[in-house]
Amino acid sequence: MDVEALYNNIPHEVGLQAIRNTIPEDTTANLIADLCNFVLTHNYFQFENNLYLQISGTAMGTRMAPQYANIFMADLEQRFLNSRPLSPLLYLRYIDDIFMIWTHGQETLEIFHRDFNNLHPTINLSLDHSTREIHFLDTTVQINNGKLDTTLYRKPTDSYSYLHASSSHPEHTTRSIVYSQALRYNRICSNPTDRDQKLQDLYQAFINLNYPPRETKKQIERARRIPRNHLLQDRPKKTNNRTPLVITYNPQLKPVQHIINKLQPILEQDTILKEALGDRPIVSYRQPPNLKMILTNHHRTYHTNTNPGTFPCNKPRCQLCPHIHSADTIIGPNQVSYKIKNTYSCASRNT
Repeated sequence: MDVEALYNNIPHEVGLQAIRNTIPEDTTANLIADLCNFVLTHNYFQFENNLYLQISGTAMGTRMAPQYANIFMADLEQRFLNSRPLSPLLYLRYIDDIFMIWTHGQETLEIFHRDFNNLHPTINLSLDHSTREIHFLDTTVQINNGKLDTTLYRKPTDSYSYLHASSSHPEHTTRSIVYSQALRYNRICSNPTDRDQKLQDLYQAFINLNYPPRETKKQIERARRIPRNHLLQDRPKKTNNRTPLVITYNPQLKPVQHIINKLQPILEQDTILKEALGDRPIVSYRQPPNLKMILTNHHRTYHTNTNPGTFPCNKPRCQLCPHIHSADTIIGPNQVSYKIKNTYSCASRNT
């Protein structure tokens, strides 16, 4: 089952009450609910010259949205499942995607789905069921000879749109993309033959993106050698005591890591430095401004102007002025005319 437009359909009062029901300590629960209420009731955004306030649900990009939606759904489903005479053999959920194994027949499944849909007026769940196989997230679960098998599921629109090898990124980034994707395939596919076929398709996809064949094959083989039962185990996160040196990435900065490596003998001898820096520092790259960041901006400033349109800036050395078409309208498809509301010139930025 899939919850349709979950984030936008959680009423504030119901979501906040779910938070209070989930946190056992009243003072903490009320404090967190008040903080969430502030976020939910101050979600303003600007479009052209108008300001808008979202009055229902939470914004898709808000950092608290996934946790908030999880708490709401957990409270809702717990109350529903506890009231049912027939329950799923297995019930799993990832935010708004629900996976179930139902053993009571199709008619009772449809009743279960109908009653779940009627539990809350703004929450609607779509149902997809099968006696052979079902897709859940990036996995297809199949029944073969009385047992469950899993294989990779790719949406029809998936086009292997990974980072291109020519992109300006550190080499370890492209290596880790290949390795992490191969690791994901190894984790999902329960049949080794099926896994190897999927990995061959993945290898070809990276070759099409100009990844070096030898290094690509090496990273895929490295991931394939890891036993699948090891990948399916929960492992605690590793603690890292290394101080990061954060710099903007540039291909010419590769020697920086080698220079830092030479600090290791100094750290071993100087206890004060070792206490301050921990283990050998690590280079951490921040993304440099790309073309999209330069040309666009999420915030657009609008000015009321009595002379809207596009005009040359008329600066003495401007080489763009001769190419500016002065007009206050734009002719679009089918000769539809669009009125320009503000003043723009070849000196305008982020417009």
